[in-house]
Amino acid sequence: MRPAKICFYVIPLIFLQSLLLADSKIHEIPHSEVGFPLPYYSPVSGTFAEIRNHNLHLGSDFKSYGLNGHNILATFDGYVEEISYSKTGYGLSLNLYNPKYKIKSKYAHLHSFGGTLHELELLRRALLLMGDPNGFQLKLPPGMFMTKKGNAIGKTGETGSGPPHLHLEFRSEKGNINPLYFSELHQKDVTPPTILSLFLEGDELEKPLLLTAKEIGKGKFELYTESGEPFSKVQLTGKLRIRLSGYDKIRSRNKNNVYGMDLFVNGKMIFSRNFDFLPFEDKSQKHQFYDINRSSLSPPVYFYHMYDKPKLFKEEGFSVDLNQFPKKETVKIQASLRDATGNQSSVYFDILNEEPKKDPNAKQVAKKTGNKIKSNDGVIGIDLTKAEISGEGSLLVTELSEKEIPFSIPKGLPLKGKIYHVETKRLSWKGEALGEMNLGYTPSVKDSLYFFDSSIGRFQSVQPKRKPSGFSFKLTKVGYLMVLADETPPTVFPMTSIARFIELPEVRNHCMEEKYYVLSDVGSGFRTNVELLLDGQSYPYEYDPDRSAVKVLIPKSLQKERPYLLLEVKASDFAGNSSEPFLDLISTNGWKEDLQASCPVIE
Repeated sequence: MRPAKICFYVIPLIFLQSLLLADSKIHEIPHSEVGFPLPYYSPVSGTFAEIRNHNLHLGSDFKSYGLNGHNILATFDGYVEEISYSKTGYGLSLNLYNPKYKIKSKYAHLHSFGGTLHELELLRRALLLMGDPNGFQLKLPPGMFMTKKGNAIGKTGETGSGPPHLHLEFRSEKGNINPLYFSELHQKDVTPPTILSLFLEGDELEKPLLLTAKEIGKGKFELYTESGEPFSKVQLTGKLRIRLSGYDKIRSRNKNNVYGMDLFVNGKMIFSRNFDFLPFEDKSQKHQFYDINRSSLSPPVYFYHMYDKPKLFKEEGFSVDLNQFPKKETVKIQASLRDATGNQSSVYFDILNEEPKKDPNAKQVAKKTGNKIKSNDGVIGIDLTKAEISGEGSLLVTELSEKEIPFSIPKGLPLKGKIYHVETKRLSWKGEALGEMNLGYTPSVKDSLYFFDSSIGRFQSVQPKRKPSGFSFKLTKVGYLMVLADETPPTVFPMTSIARFIELPEVRNHCMEEKYYVLSDVGSGFRTNVELLLDGQSYPYEYDPDRSAVKVLIPKSLQKERPYLLLEVKASDFAGNSSEPFLDLISTNGWKEDLQASCPVIE
């Protein structure tokens, strides 16, 4: 454990920034020379170092309210160093470089370039026309496209991945800087982070404790056990690991990553971490900061290690070693989360340094042979041989009845058999655990294996495959396994917030009308191929995974012959259920005003 260097609520922000600059990771560009990237004060919808599929999020996402075509502004004086385009990832992006302070900002998911750099937009069009239309990456001569802080240099879009938003990164020579480090990009919120739960595991604990946090005042939270009893004291000894779950809403409704965290023992800070800077080599090291078997990207749930975890995954750290304290002494614990403005939230509890009492009624949870674990009845088998394991504990598999589970099974999905709780004790794994559920019979097409992710409170996929006697599956998280019968068809409905996805006039497609139809299913999952008819004829569409919707492009020139169009969408799921056709009567009134001479004529 390292001593704390920084404490937001003790050290004012301006002095804090000076301390951070002293380690030379963040170049000394004056905060007054770094400006906001948009012409309006947009809330952050995604923050620095959040979990992503493969790497940590290296910047901040700013809301564009679903609209493409807002100006993006230069965050500082400099020149465009590089431009690139791809159909995935960053999409259309540019890098702005300041040679004086050797810092660059990257803008991603753009619709186009332009503004004060009109020639740069012409270059983009030429590259797509004359080169590979699927993408390009071009280094530009230093100083060719110069700009000043606050100048418009492009338009927001949704190229690459995700719905419309602006992704902004800051990079020094050694790594990525959190955009919220700079004072002009602060969200200036007054709401402290939300603490969801505290996960406590120890050498002498038979089973880890997952304690729920409830807010009792601004920045103050109380802990409760799974049975709903207040938790303020526990009897333990040995080494402990504390993980704190929470998020920060800032000014948006999104559940964002926090800026920092602290752990205090008897009033003394023993651990502190800031998400202000991330070395390039750490961008894929999610396990250093998060419990990867409990944390989630969608929906965002972050279980933060309140201790330093080594880069080598197999090694394990710890929060507190109670062996360093006298026996029968009471040790006071405070765990806190912070935002970029300095707001702090905390939970408190005491530990009596004694051997914990054994539970004589504890269930036998699993049978273990090496890295292979079986449930007590032999139905569930999980193999961790091909996964990378950290810690010297074990995987716990407990058989439960429906009455014992802490969640509700959706209507229309009747339970078939037992429920199995998969938990860990002083162990985590990276990669896929391989599992088998041996039912002793062949499951029907409506029967499927379901997994309830206990950390996010939702059903998630475990890639189940049917076998003659049950299912095989892949597991990366802890939670509950069960077989449910899918008797509920999927649903189709129009995107009610379609107005949020209208492009601004400068970048609007005047030739085509865009329609989105969202697919949803509470059971085995919807198929992305649908039956789609326009005026009774089969019509092409595209599935949009970011919106879980089918996208339909309709030529506006059809308004010449048809005042109304009837569109039908019918979806199906993997259990063989089909939805009722969704009917949309589309009026073409008003399309004529958008048509231009360059639009193709379709009658």
